Amino acid sequence: MNFKRAFKLAFVAMAVCTAFSFAEDIVATTSNGSTVILHDNGRWEYYQNNANIRDVRESAVPKDARFEVSVLYESPDKVKKNVRMALEADFATEEEIRDSLRKVPKGGYVYFQVPTKQIKPGLVRELTYSIYDTGKNAIFTKTVRDSEATASEDAGISNLLVVPIYGRPKAKVMKARVEDRKNHATLDIDIPIR
Repeated sequence: MNFKRAFKLAFVAMAVCTAFSFAEDIVATTSNGSTVILHDNGRWEYYQNNANIRDVRESAVPKDARFEVSVLYESPDKVKKNVRMALEADFATEEEIRDSLRKVPKGGYVYFQVPTKQIKPGLVRELTYSIYDTGKNAIFTKTVRDSEATASEDAGISNLLVVPIYGRPKAKVMKARVEDRKNHATLDIDIPIR
C-alpha cells in the first residue's frame, strides 16, 4: 500500500512545541494554547490576525532534538480494496475474502509515522498519542516509545503506532493529539475523514 501524506508535522518535545512540515506551512496549537505557524525551513511565528505583524524566530531547539511526526488516515473502503486485491492475488476463495473483509475496522486506520532515519537508539522519546472523534473524551490513548516503531510499506518511514478505528467516525474531522507529558508539550492535528 502506498499511503498519501495527509499531514506531515514535526514535533519537538520541549518547553515550546515546535514542529516543521515537509513542504508547506502548518498552523498548530502549542501546549499553552498559543497558535503558531510552522514553516518548512525550521522557523516559526505566532499566528496573527494582522498580516502586518510578524514574529518570526529561528528555533532554539538543536537539530538533533527535532522530531517529525506524520498523522495519516486510511479509509475503510481503501483498506477493503487493498485486502481484496491481496487475497485475489493469493487465489483466495470468495468466502475467505468475505471473512477477511468483515475484520476491517468500520472507521479505517490512523497511522502515526516518522522518518526512520530520525529514530536513534540512544535518544528514546516517549510520547502519548490520542484520537478524538467528537467531544472532549479521547476514543483512543496510548503511550509509546519511538524505539518500538516498525517499518511501514513506504521506504524510509516507520510506524510509531497503527490505530484501528472500530466505530464509524461521527465527525468529518477527527483530532489527533501528540503529547510529551514529561516536558508538558502538546500538539493537536486535524484528521479529515474522507
